[in-house]
Amino acid sequence: MDQAPRTVIKHPRSAYLIVAFVALCCTAIVRGPLQAAVYLVPLGAALYLARTATIVDAAGLTARAVFGSELVAWESLRGLNLTESGAVYAVEQGGTQLRLPCIRSTKLDPLVRASAGRIPDPRA
Repeated sequence: MDQAPRTVIKHPRSAYLIVAFVALCCTAIVRGPLQAAVYLVPLGAALYLARTATIVDAAGLTARAVFGSELVAWESLRGLNLTESGAVYAVEQGGTQLRLPCIRSTKLDPLVRASAGRIPDPRA
């Protein structure tokens, strides 16, 4: 049986440049050890960038967040909901919607390709 490849769709690596810039700006206001807690802001942002992703594999779509993840199996996937703000939700047969991180309605190509035909191209 041929196993579908696992595709991980994440934020672009260039987003870490913003985190580095925020950390550099924090350095300007840190004057003592207690104020060093300000560095938790860029640290949290880096953790968010490193952890959040949408994973497409043979089991289905997995939305991975900073704390936890949730799977929508291919069998229970009814379709996608594209909002006006650009967010993309996976809709299950029961009507439950799951927000897919790192996926925007203008950037659906990686998701459509990774699904191996299970998600049709909405522009076709």
